[in-house]
Amino acid sequence: MSTISTGLMTALMMVVSSVFGVAAIEGIDAFTEERTIPQEKLDRAIIHITDELMMIDACLASEECTVDSVKLNEKKVVLLDKLEQIDTYILNPSDAEKPHLHKHKKMDKGEFVDLTFEEHISNKIIKLNEKIMIVNACQASEECTVDDDILTKKEFNINMGLEKLNYCSENIEECESHKKDSKHKKHRK
Repeated sequence: MSTISTGLMTALMMVVSSVFGVAAIEGIDAFTEERTIPQEKLDRAIIHITDELMMIDACLASEECTVDSVKLNEKKVVLLDKLEQIDTYILNPSDAEKPHLHKHKKMDKGEFVDLTFEEHISNKIIKLNEKIMIVNACQASEECTVDDDILTKKEFNINMGLEKLNYCSENIEECESHKKDSKHKKHRK
């Protein structure tokens, strides 16, 4: 009796595993299948990049905007390249490489390796002040047609960041210890 039950159990396991095996293989094919980027997502990326380009152009044209023109032109080249990648993908999604729609890195972490925490905070404040100048140049320019709500939101977020950084520049020890504590928490997970 035990031999028969063992044989039935083995046969049952073979049937079950073959059914689940086929389902698993078909599931893997579904996951590896190429998916296209939705047009809405591409459109949002185009609008965002176009807005960034208009703000850069407004800053380059403004005498009050003192952001380094070399950095602005480098950023402009990167954004134009992204637009070209998106356009190529839209024209032929099956042959073109998928464009990376996420924002490019805001700051290269490698350039901050040897900086003290105070210098790091100071550099971030400088970069955010440059962003404020770019937004202000766009608001002052008639050619910059970025929506006022977008500019207001950007300005608000930048000012919130500046407020936090200014607090940290006055309370270096507190912010530095908080940053170290949060890094340790991330590494423990």
